[in-house]
Amino acid sequence: MDTDYCLEEAEKQRMKSLSFPALGTGNLSFPKDVVSKLLLKEIHLFSRSSSPRFLKEVVIVVHPSDRETVAVRRCFCKSFCSMCVFCVSASASFSTVSSPSLGVYKMQMGQLTLEVSSGDITKEACDVIVNSSNQNFNLQAGVSKAILDSAGPTVLMECAQMVNSPGYTPRGMIMTTGGLLPSRNIIHVVGQNDAVKIKEIVQAVLKLCEENKFSSVAFPALGTGQGGVSPSAVADAMVGAVVDFVRKKHPKFVSSVKVLIFQTAMITDFHNSMKKRQGEEVEEKSIFNQMKDSISSFFGFGTEERISLAKKKISDLILLEQAQRTIDDQYINQLSQEDIKELNSLQKKLTVSIRLERGREDQEPRIQLEGLTRDVLTAENIIRKVERSENLRNKALLVSGLVEWKFLKQDGSMESFDIHTNLQLEEAFEMKQSVKIKIKNETFSADPWLKRAASSKRQKQIELMRKDLKANDAPLPQHWEDMKDIIVKRVPLTAGSQEYKDVVAELTNHGLIERIQNTTLWQSYQLQKKLMEVKNKHTNNEKLLYHGTGATSIDLINSKGFNRSYAGAHGAMYGNGSYFAVDPAYSARGYAKPDNLGHKRMYQARVLIGDYTRGKSGLIAPPAKSGTGADLYDSVTDNANNPSMFIIFHDTQAYPEYLITFT
Repeated sequence: MDTDYCLEEAEKQRMKSLSFPALGTGNLSFPKDVVSKLLLKEIHLFSRSSSPRFLKEVVIVVHPSDRETVAVRRCFCKSFCSMCVFCVSASASFSTVSSPSLGVYKMQMGQLTLEVSSGDITKEACDVIVNSSNQNFNLQAGVSKAILDSAGPTVLMECAQMVNSPGYTPRGMIMTTGGLLPSRNIIHVVGQNDAVKIKEIVQAVLKLCEENKFSSVAFPALGTGQGGVSPSAVADAMVGAVVDFVRKKHPKFVSSVKVLIFQTAMITDFHNSMKKRQGEEVEEKSIFNQMKDSISSFFGFGTEERISLAKKKISDLILLEQAQRTIDDQYINQLSQEDIKELNSLQKKLTVSIRLERGREDQEPRIQLEGLTRDVLTAENIIRKVERSENLRNKALLVSGLVEWKFLKQDGSMESFDIHTNLQLEEAFEMKQSVKIKIKNETFSADPWLKRAASSKRQKQIELMRKDLKANDAPLPQHWEDMKDIIVKRVPLTAGSQEYKDVVAELTNHGLIERIQNTTLWQSYQLQKKLMEVKNKHTNNEKLLYHGTGATSIDLINSKGFNRSYAGAHGAMYGNGSYFAVDPAYSARGYAKPDNLGHKRMYQARVLIGDYTRGKSGLIAPPAKSGTGADLYDSVTDNANNPSMFIIFHDTQAYPEYLITFT
């Protein structure tokens, strides 16, 4: 067929439309189904590969005198419908947002893929990353500092040489090499605090990438740090800039655009912005879509009203099979790496989207499920099973710190039960019931009150022992006031007292200082401290650190401690844990959010840092000290040689000792 020649000539002659007969189906008697497939395939390939500027409409005409018009029409309709499905999904409109793994969202925009996820932009191996800087391109704060530190001094020198070169005029961006980074280049842009300007900057960067024939570029969430722009406005601006770039520039080289989020809570804003664009046209109607309209009309597919009605019926049927579920629970943030892998595997196996959302300070974390009803229910059952298992494990850990059950071995020594059997025995003891347990893989019926366990045929009798560990609780500090049977007590310190002076010694700004007295938290913290000393074989495990927060979190922290679900509001560059600063000024300046009266709040906390190493984005637990995975670090930091912050992943590793309120 010379179809491609005809299409190319029509484009060269700047023709707007072109008509084909049903070539070869008359005297030559070519099979009608073969002709229809080949003709439609050629038109489709030309539309995709050539991106024609002038040719907008192709019409296939079946002559009325053809005695087999109906058969010809049927072949073209069938071929067109199968081709149309492929065409629409590949290029005609923006795809639906997919989530190939938890916290990662992708969207196909023509030939370009937009991806949003949490991560460290300094680790991204791509053609170019974007650094939000100042007018002199030497900003040493936030993400910019992380990029310049990781890139090495040569990049900073390149920036200085450009800015200080003769004839240099101030501009919105410059480009340097990537230095020591995995990316080949860095585009440094002047930071903006206006969503409209942020959109313009993103468009300018993408244009520069296309001119330099770059295929991949990674952005941070511009303007959300020192710029102070709302995450939702930034998300709409950046996603909108990519949409406009695809529609207006028809990129041939840029095929991958990533947005790497430092604060994981913002991912939801970008995800919502991407969902708004689902199904939008990539550009004005392509040749193939114009042809679709012509065929629909010519072959009698129906009026627009009927087509709309059919689409509505199909949508209604799909919705009947769709379901959504939301699972809210604090224990979601305590899912292990194995649990996360299982959820990812589940998402691939079932027709379901699983989205993990870390809560802000005053919100619980949640898992969002969307998909076919049967698969959503299956996924929910599995997640609930993981959740119940996690709840049970935490309950068992708590009880193991209060009570220890043991059994008498044949050699006369006592051996402790595992934490789950320990919990079974204690619950049976409290309910005055018997319980089935395993001892050396053999089933026994245990009576905790009689302190006896008998095998199934009562051939063996084993003695049990219960040890109350509460009697060994660490004493409360002598300077604490009487708790008078209350759980939490806030005690204002007297200005000028020695205790007051000790707290303010490291502070430059202070006001009201309150001692937080919580017996349960204190005992749990002291128990964790003893366990860490035994594990690490040293006592240098504790530091006094600082944690800035907002007014809405005070009651939660005073009663429950520094719960890991608050991570994300304060960033997660080094892991999804609770963050503490060495310098109180850092917490006071960056994270102590003022209330309506301008009052800020910060804790001086006792923190068990133990043995630590450098963290990284995405961690939900400290890494292993060796390849075995049995012995983990106790915490992570930003710099193992000179730490400015520490991140912990266990709630009992920190105690909120003093609450400092200031302006």
